[in-house]
Amino acid sequence: MRKLRLAHHNNCPRCPVIGAEDIPGDEFYELLWLRFNIRTAEELSRGHDIKRVESAVLERWLQHARIDVAHVDHIPSNSGPGIMVTLPSGCGMPLIDGNHRAARSLRDGSVFVVTVLNEEETLTLLCRSMGIYRADVAWQRMASLKPHPKDE
Repeated sequence: MRKLRLAHHNNCPRCPVIGAEDIPGDEFYELLWLRFNIRTAEELSRGHDIKRVESAVLERWLQHARIDVAHVDHIPSNSGPGIMVTLPSGCGMPLIDGNHRAARSLRDGSVFVVTVLNEEETLTLLCRSMGIYRADVAWQRMASLKPHPKDE
């Protein structure tokens, strides 16, 4: 029996597997103890207005994101908006989808846009991504934090 040989586009581990584009699968973004299902985030963000993200905000965020620099070249320049979520108590607005697109737009000096989920939608996303109990515990933990002095 022949062994199935799978390869990624561009021989890049971040690019899709050739031939697997039509195979449904969930993609998740993990941040600390939070887990976001990207397909669910896309569903929740449908119909939202698109907002421009300032370059300084992107630069600050991308300092903490895992970016595969070689993969940035494989991202089409017109690949659509990213998705940001809104955490409680001023805990931040992380970019959960589009980090490589953001890196490409910064590199190219182009505008980067996102849809933003509000707190209620973000909690819904977390409940659907990691279960109601775990999401509620994480949310309450964040909600009990004091706002960052910069945010007051």
